Amino acid sequence: MKDIKLSAKEEKKMKRLENKKRKIEAFLNVAEMNESDRKRSKATSGEPDSTDINADLRLFVGEKKLSMGSTGAESQDFKEDYAAVKEKYREHKRQNMSFPSFRLKTAGEEALLTRPKEARVPLFISDLQALLTFCLVGDEAPYHPHRWCCLPKWNRLTNVVCLVIEGVGTTQMEQFLSKPQWKESNLQFLEVVSPRSYGSTIVDELALVPTSKRKLDLLVKKHGSLEAALQHLDSKGSVKALFPTAPPSPPPPSTSSTASDGDGKSEPQKQPKDENSLKLRLLLSAKQMLIEGYPLPINGVSDAEIRDFVYTKDVYKEVHENSELFSVDCEMCITSAGSELTKICVVNEQMEVVYKSLVKPYNPISNYLTRFSGVTASDLEDVETRLEDVQEALRKLLPRDCILVGQSLNFDLKALRMMHPYVIDTAVIFNITGDRRRKTKLSTLTNIFLERDIQVSGPEGHCPEEDARAALELTLLKLKEGYHFGDVINGGNLPGFQPMTQINALQERDPEGSPPAKKKCNKLDKSVGISVMTSLEQGYRKFPDFLDGTTFSTDDLVDDVIETGKQFAFQHHMSITHVDLSSSSNAAAAKDNNSMPASPRDDQHTKTNDSNSKDVNCQSRSHDEDLCSRLAAICDQMYSHTSMNGLFVMILGGGDTRGNNAVA
Repeated sequence: MKDIKLSAKEEKKMKRLENKKRKIEAFLNVAEMNESDRKRSKATSGEPDSTDINADLRLFVGEKKLSMGSTGAESQDFKEDYAAVKEKYREHKRQNMSFPSFRLKTAGEEALLTRPKEARVPLFISDLQALLTFCLVGDEAPYHPHRWCCLPKWNRLTNVVCLVIEGVGTTQMEQFLSKPQWKESNLQFLEVVSPRSYGSTIVDELALVPTSKRKLDLLVKKHGSLEAALQHLDSKGSVKALFPTAPPSPPPPSTSSTASDGDGKSEPQKQPKDENSLKLRLLLSAKQMLIEGYPLPINGVSDAEIRDFVYTKDVYKEVHENSELFSVDCEMCITSAGSELTKICVVNEQMEVVYKSLVKPYNPISNYLTRFSGVTASDLEDVETRLEDVQEALRKLLPRDCILVGQSLNFDLKALRMMHPYVIDTAVIFNITGDRRRKTKLSTLTNIFLERDIQVSGPEGHCPEEDARAALELTLLKLKEGYHFGDVINGGNLPGFQPMTQINALQERDPEGSPPAKKKCNKLDKSVGISVMTSLEQGYRKFPDFLDGTTFSTDDLVDDVIETGKQFAFQHHMSITHVDLSSSSNAAAAKDNNSMPASPRDDQHTKTNDSNSKDVNCQSRSHDEDLCSRLAAICDQMYSHTSMNGLFVMILGGGDTRGNNAVA
């Protein structure tokens, strides 16, 4: 009886093994078919074939079909056969898992040029910075590109080829995508806010990428951490691409060069160095505002939600070191339409209340949130102030270059249904959790850094005046103590706690006191080659730290720059090839057309001559076709020099107008 039970168990075990083997056989069949399709595709495109990792898998698939009455010898043969198949399956899986891959996340898919223009949400150049930095230093990069894409197995990348082309933007690419050469490509094109729209350049943005160990060391030494460095260098001017901003006016000659000292003598006027201003460093960039959920005038970003939002000013002035701070705090209630404003307080830099009011929503209130807001039904009985009254009062009160301060100010601006470009958020500039995604309450920050308690009124709720003053005091304290103060991620200290630098030093040493073998922040052993046109050289020369340790080459002609770029693609871990098709294509057009104007605006006679207008339109279409073919040829050359496990990134610089954004 005992032998029969063992035999039944053995039969069940063998049956389970048969089922597993059938599944593996099915998987190997699919893998083999996929490999065959891939090889046919390679042969059709003329690309070299790679090692067929599935070629010998079928040799290990057993052909025996054991019945329930298998003998012991057959059972042993089956087990050995099954073990061999299983091991080969694991090897196949390990090899597939070792390949780097690239995938867009939701934020990346929303920027695709294939989406309708009104539904697209563009990325920022800093998103591409994060990707390139991640390819060089990996998990040590402070900002991963995970907001918009995934790049698993980044350390298996064999090379990174970055191609930058000026003179082409979304306006051209939206037309080019219908062309056969782009339809058949596997490239994904995404809209990116053009640096030109806020007075910057692609070179200025790319120069933030640590291209050498020396630059990495300098950034960490100067700013305390790589994150602090990139935060400091992140372009705060990117908000100018989103908000209506007047160009800076030049200072009067009499005040810019000299100033009277009261005795009739003149001495040089000292101008504030905004580039080193801590106040401006604390401002949120457009990318940070987008991540933190601030209302922004971007197509596709909750258009229905911000449709009736208003600007705090019709046109803004350039923010500067002396821009005044205004702290804002709002209290909300719940209505049939959601969260709405019921109370607001605004405090200026001298801690004076400059505006305070109760606000009555139009929609019926379902919850006054009294334990938070302190507002009751009786408080709003005789209130006649509406949301539009508050908006109008703030538009009159706030200067065009002021900086708004607050704790998680995005919620206050949404309650006000207003948008403002210059913001300092205490929930961002202070961090005691070590995680950017975890925000600390204002009452906790006030208790730790200001050594007093707020929001202790219990059922009476919060006082917006108290909260606004607390947020402003925290900001002023940060301006006094320095950029790293109150931010443990950037190496800052907390009152009453051991300095983070000492804690990190203790954590980074083993019991014997020697440094750990892993996670060395200054490790960067990858080479970078940069090939640019001579007309773009000066822009790179402004950043000697960026060029330090790289192989830098310049040429006058586009073709020569591309040839050097192709060599660098093979010789270096990362190559950057930068050309300008606007100047070269315009020169070629001028040469071919002699004195023909580029557009009807350039010659008044063309407006009265229909035939000339047609000729110009035909020439314009021909120019676009030539540009499309030229762009496709350059892209194809650099893409062909990207290895099988490499990453190809193309950045099109865009135009000067807001409508012609950059493309990646």
